[in-house]
Amino acid sequence: MLRSKECRTLTENFYILTFKNMKKNVFAKVLFFAAVALLAAACTKERVGNQKKVAVLLPDSAMIDRWATDKANLQSVMDKYGFNATFYVAPETDAGAVQQVEQMRQAINDGAKYIVITAVDYKKINESKLLEQNPDVKVVCHDRFILDNPRIAFISSTDTKEIGRMQAQFLLNHYHASGATTMTLEILEGPETDMNAKDYYQGAMDLLKKYIDEGKLIVKSGKTTYDQVKTESWDTQYGKAAMEDRLSYYAEGECPDMVLAAIDNQAQGVIEALTEAGFDKMPVLTGQDNTVTAQENIKNRKQTMTIDKNLKDMAYNTGLIVNSLISNSPIQTSQSISNIPVLYSKITLMTRDSY
Repeated sequence: MLRSKECRTLTENFYILTFKNMKKNVFAKVLFFAAVALLAAACTKERVGNQKKVAVLLPDSAMIDRWATDKANLQSVMDKYGFNATFYVAPETDAGAVQQVEQMRQAINDGAKYIVITAVDYKKINESKLLEQNPDVKVVCHDRFILDNPRIAFISSTDTKEIGRMQAQFLLNHYHASGATTMTLEILEGPETDMNAKDYYQGAMDLLKKYIDEGKLIVKSGKTTYDQVKTESWDTQYGKAAMEDRLSYYAEGECPDMVLAAIDNQAQGVIEALTEAGFDKMPVLTGQDNTVTAQENIKNRKQTMTIDKNLKDMAYNTGLIVNSLISNSPIQTSQSISNIPVLYSKITLMTRDSY
């Protein structure tokens, strides 16, 4: 495809070669205007191509299966809109966070004016200063927020605090239905590299803190602040290690009545830790993402609930946002996060009765 500079150079050369003979040579006139028309069409095609050039940066699915689903859904949406989309994936590791920054740099250098990103580590994106250095690039956060960055144009996600509240309310419903005066509870949340993790925590604690403070829900480990309950990664092994740690605060043969696990990966880690410790009956156990593993765990009464985030709906919203940026037709929304407009996709609580 011809670039803008190439278009100008070729047009100028054609003009120089033919202009002197145009008055005397009818054929030269025809040649000149035909060439200019062809070049103009090529240049227009090049401009339109750049206008629809979208880079999509996602975590790979080695740690969390759902990213493969997100990629497929986003690819379908981008194709339907006719966007020229290039996809990049990076592992959810420290090295992967650095790799994702380089992928963004490459995408910008390749002419992408619109970037959809699920950040491996949002702090690394901010530290790179790439968005400040390229103010013409529009960035849409998919699922995970990148806060403290004024260059974000839009967010397509779920109401993360509401997810935390839904998980907490589910546990409180079990507490009230049990008729018990007190129940034991442990809390597992995600890494600080994912801005959503703290929102899940804050949403849950909006409801749980009162019960913990009143002694109705007893956290035997004493770990209740975000810094105390966060894990290094969303990987199942970190959820398992966290649960092994919590068990050390309980008497032999005893485990918590309820465990707030932020996502299904952590719930799986809890199940593995308790199973290896000899427990057959699992506590009331939360999750989110509605993974295939979680569905099987719920059917087998190992996990109690999960939250489905309607990934097709989220991908549709992301595509809608990108199209609005390209066509300069703003989406009307009354919702925002740190003054960044946001579209929320539907969330649904899933239990054994849902399957």
